[in-house]
Amino acid sequence: MEIAMNGKKLILGLGFMVFLVNPGFSQVVTPSMDPTQSVLMPSAAGWREKPAAGFGYHEGSGTRDLHGEQIYQFDDSGMDANLAFKAGNVFIEMNASQKTTTVKLTAALDGHMNFQSDDGRLNIALAGNDFVTIGLGARSTDSLDYFDQVYDSESTNSLRTIGSISVKTMDMFYLGLGFERVKEQSSYAVDLTWNNLISGVAMHLGQPGGTQFRVEYSLALSESEENGLNGDEQESYHPATNINRLSAEIMFSGLLFSVVSEDIKMEVDMMENGDSIKEVSMTNTQGGVLWIPDNGLSIGFYFLANNAEASYSDSTSAFKVKVAYIFQ
Repeated sequence: MEIAMNGKKLILGLGFMVFLVNPGFSQVVTPSMDPTQSVLMPSAAGWREKPAAGFGYHEGSGTRDLHGEQIYQFDDSGMDANLAFKAGNVFIEMNASQKTTTVKLTAALDGHMNFQSDDGRLNIALAGNDFVTIGLGARSTDSLDYFDQVYDSESTNSLRTIGSISVKTMDMFYLGLGFERVKEQSSYAVDLTWNNLISGVAMHLGQPGGTQFRVEYSLALSESEENGLNGDEQESYHPATNINRLSAEIMFSGLLFSVVSEDIKMEVDMMENGDSIKEVSMTNTQGGVLWIPDNGLSIGFYFLANNAEASYSDSTSAFKVKVAYIFQ
């Protein structure tokens, strides 16, 4: 989740990086069987098996290393809530999450550090004849961040409008395509707008109440965009970015075992802490187990690990508990 300065050009795309660690790792084509996991593309909500309300809470810690030495230790905590329901063949899903990070910045070094992030989503999907779902969505993110001594407490807001479609074939395979239009504003740089294109494939075997298996792979791409100086505001820049997401789930006897991961790479050309950086990368993984009955109370837990590489290396780990209620 690294954002840095290159001369007077600031790399934006903060919402794109920071909020990817929130719920919804891989739910682009189909929804997770975990009722507490939100979807990224709205059409995926149209394949939900049952309406549900879920809540998650996590606590974690991490370190930052620069040139082989540890420079920061930080702790974070957060929560999220998800509500999914339907009316006829219309599926509606809402999600909200927040994360805060506590860190003592003991050195005046370049490099992004998120203090607080808020994420809200609304997705609406229309299902047709058990063959196709089409969806529209909106997502708003807010963030408070440190960059360096000059930009030590800056706010960023982004608003996304989303459209997507998911098609089912041969009763088990799914194909999905989505488009996001991102508009971002900040307290330190000029406004910036860019597009994300997302595609994916999935397979889901089994029926509700029995043994089920789900696997999904998706790819998100965005081209580089920049906006020049405007008065006292800095240049803004969104680098070319690609995100690979993979998830696998198996459910039997009411137990759901889940593993999800995402790999993010951003092409940059910048100087940070005396180093020339050509690529910023981040890897997020999550694995856990949940008890999911046909209806009623569902509980479970996840382990999370995040790693980021720029001029420095971040490593974080967290433990998350989840509670949900599944409606008939």
